[in-house]
Amino acid sequence: MDIVIVTGASKGIGKRVCLELLKRPTIVIAAARSLDLLLALQQEASQYESSQLITISGDITDASTRQNIIEAVSTLLANQGSKLQALINNAALVSPTGPLLSHSDEEWLRQWQTNIQAPMSLITQCMPFFSRNSRAVVLNVTSSTSQRPVPGFGPYGSTKVALNYLTAALASEYPQISFIAFYPGVVDTPMNKEALDAAQKFHKHAQSEGLDIDMSGCVEMLQSPISADAPCAIMANLALYADSSLSGKFYTYKDKEMEPYSQKFIN
Repeated sequence: MDIVIVTGASKGIGKRVCLELLKRPTIVIAAARSLDLLLALQQEASQYESSQLITISGDITDASTRQNIIEAVSTLLANQGSKLQALINNAALVSPTGPLLSHSDEEWLRQWQTNIQAPMSLITQCMPFFSRNSRAVVLNVTSSTSQRPVPGFGPYGSTKVALNYLTAALASEYPQISFIAFYPGVVDTPMNKEALDAAQKFHKHAQSEGLDIDMSGCVEMLQSPISADAPCAIMANLALYADSSLSGKFYTYKDKEMEPYSQKFIN
């Protein structure tokens, strides 16, 4: 069976993608910090008898967590004759938020370690396994903040700009693998609620400082999130069936190129 690694898998988009993948005969390695939430995911996944869920609890910035993921892949490849099909780099931190020059070195470092260094490390560690699969996929979950500056979200947006660039750079250097930067939209998740709170706080900050910054559009967008169903179905199908012509590019869930992947199942 195909093996798919999903980081940030215990809630929000990551959890929903795991459940979408498990509807097919797939082995999903779900990594996240919360053991309790991973146990809840295991309970939900038990309804899919033709698939397998393996959970790994730990912080993705810890080398030991990433090593546990790689060891799980190695064991599966040795014992079941499966192949590593995809890595979905979904884990991310939206914080720190607020005025760009108000953050400590430690806050910057923590966010870059989570949003950039950990995904790149996992890609590097997965490459020997991907070399055995001519249609392997790396799906890097990105954000609209990578397309234009959004006040209050400078550190987060900068990591997503970097992630988009690295996606394109990897595609140019390793054309045998499909690297895709995918923006799922404003989805109803705990992270979206955190972003909404941050946007509202920055709006108040701008008003109190007399700054000519209008956050109303951002706040309204975050107040009207979409269901995770459609974008997560696309992500699952991309992980399993993405065409190589998509590699190295940035896509949103609404793009025309995503229409073939919007079906619940692709055979």
